[in-house]
Amino acid sequence: MTDLTVEVYDTTLRDGAQQEGMNLSVADKMTIAPLLDQLGVGVIEGGWPGAVPKDTEFFQLVAKELSFRHAQFAAFGMTRRAGSTAAADPQVRALLDSEAPILTLVAKTDIRHAERALRVSPDENLRMIEETVAFLVDEGRRVVLDAEHFFDGYRFDADYSVRCLLAAEAAGASSLVLCDTNGGMLPDDVTRIVTDVRARTTAALGMHAHNDSGCAVANSLAAVSAGATHVQGCVNGYGERTGNADLIAVAANLEIKRGATALAPGGLAESTRIAHAIAEVTNIAPFARQPYVGASAFAHKAGLHASAIKVDPDLYQHTDPALVGNDMRMLVSEMAGRASIELKGKELGYDLSGQGELLKRVTDRVKHAEAAGYTYDAADASFDLLLRSELGTLDRYWSVEEWRVRVSSEPGDPTEAGAEAVLKLRAGGDRHLVVGEGNGPVNALDHALRTALAKVYPEIGRFELTDFKVRIMDASHGTDAITRVLVTTVDTDTGRSWVTVGVGPNIIEASWEALTDAFYYGLASLDVAPTP
Repeated sequence: MTDLTVEVYDTTLRDGAQQEGMNLSVADKMTIAPLLDQLGVGVIEGGWPGAVPKDTEFFQLVAKELSFRHAQFAAFGMTRRAGSTAAADPQVRALLDSEAPILTLVAKTDIRHAERALRVSPDENLRMIEETVAFLVDEGRRVVLDAEHFFDGYRFDADYSVRCLLAAEAAGASSLVLCDTNGGMLPDDVTRIVTDVRARTTAALGMHAHNDSGCAVANSLAAVSAGATHVQGCVNGYGERTGNADLIAVAANLEIKRGATALAPGGLAESTRIAHAIAEVTNIAPFARQPYVGASAFAHKAGLHASAIKVDPDLYQHTDPALVGNDMRMLVSEMAGRASIELKGKELGYDLSGQGELLKRVTDRVKHAEAAGYTYDAADASFDLLLRSELGTLDRYWSVEEWRVRVSSEPGDPTEAGAEAVLKLRAGGDRHLVVGEGNGPVNALDHALRTALAKVYPEIGRFELTDFKVRIMDASHGTDAITRVLVTTVDTDTGRSWVTVGVGPNIIEASWEALTDAFYYGLASLDVAPTP
């Protein structure tokens, strides 16, 4: 496949936006579209102008305000209505008004859908396809046919489904996209059907796969192997039900595994950054185990793996993570051996090679801590502090004498609930006694700590707690169970974030440890000198 070029058609802004819980504004789409262009896709489908008012507005803005380096823009719509003409159909006219150079028409290619859903005769459905495609081609637009429910229709009546494709081809459609709309196909089904269709038409074939069988990426690759040169999908596998084919995984497999050309030069190396940037806009958390671009895609935990990776990273990685803009990560856990600790230290900027005794101490300490409920594979900052402690380089920024928290509320009036934290510590050569108030005990402790340290270490004003996760470690113990807290903190000046962990017999003690570690790490990472 080294001489194969596959057109990558992104439908994140239309089909992906149908995902449950996703609601993209026009501003969201205006942010995502340039990111898709940076990824290097060939076509960006913007939505359904004329049918969705928000999409109509979006296309108007795109025409005025956006230009793309790599991608062409596409509008999505339907064939003309039964009993009408393409020229008179308002939905077809809206496609032209969108000013998109590519117009994608969805058409029924399952005879059952034509007769039961559209309630038209099979011949009328064929005329609707051919006449609409011909009209838009005559208007100077490139037309892509999305053959809806093609695979299910083919298995029921192959001849009719292929006749639908041939009608679009005769009218001038540039690509015939076979849609697994219900997402139930398996790769061998796709291979067989695409191979047969390839023998019956000379037009370019495409694949639009949904993931209901968990095979959307595999089905897309099978279609290409059988002769398709156009694939559709969504970044991060967004889409209705279980989603569409993850377009980044498809493109990465085509380029890395098959040597094909899928994205514009340099696009693949940007895929991790772009996948995460789009996740921020959609407000859907990135999936850590997403192939290629997930945070765990090249993360290694087992000590056996680490020993091999220390010799050659390729021994436990299917490809170089840098090809997709990702990076290898070593996870430190109770499964860690010395090799894991050494590699993780190197990742964090510490050269631990040749320090066998130190590695043994750190390994033993990690295993003991994780047995008590700590986790370092998700809390790099806490592990960094542990390493500094064992290396003897952990600065002492303050010392705490005492802290306590009081929570009060008025029965029947939850709005009057509040918390008060009293904190005594020494920093900057002085003893500080402060009181912090908040809407909960952790918030009150946060305020108290900031108040006590603000003048001594003003850098703390840059640190903002952005995420707070609580887990009960042994639920069988009920309210007496050990609690683990993970805190994510961001430096608002640089955007850099870090995670710390705390464990205790209750949520307040665990939170206090994670919170103080977060401030300690933030100061240490900025090389702030401790004030006596």
